[in-house]
Amino acid sequence: MKERERFALLRITGGHGGSVVVELNDSYAPGVPDVEGRLLVHNDFVSGVHNTYVAPRDLADWARVLDEVAAGRDAVWREAARVAEVGIRLDWREDDHDRITVTIADQQTTRLAVSLTMDRGWIDEQRLLLERLRAAWAHLIPAE
Repeated sequence: MKERERFALLRITGGHGGSVVVELNDSYAPGVPDVEGRLLVHNDFVSGVHNTYVAPRDLADWARVLDEVAAGRDAVWREAARVAEVGIRLDWREDDHDRITVTIADQQTTRLAVSLTMDRGWIDEQRLLLERLRAAWAHLIPAE
């Protein structure tokens, strides 16, 4: 039996195995993820897991971050919030690759930067994850 892919808001995986993922826990309702989950960070130097949550209202801000980075600007998701923030800086873009630095920071003591070389299209992959989550949470997202 094939295991179902977990809901993730973001799954940024670089060409050399580094990754930053915000994965959500299963809820009691089939096909609807819980708001609680984990922020997972991995590269050759560090591997860590941090408990987090994602509220349905966070999705619009994540969409804004993706738009900013696609336009070549740095952006931070959940800046100065009570949960870990995720920043993305586009270091360079050439041919069919982007070099980005993803910064994860909590409001207490931890700050970590992970540099990743991404295949072009990685932003579109993040948008697909976002749309999947929006569809699952459609009944929870306030109308704008």
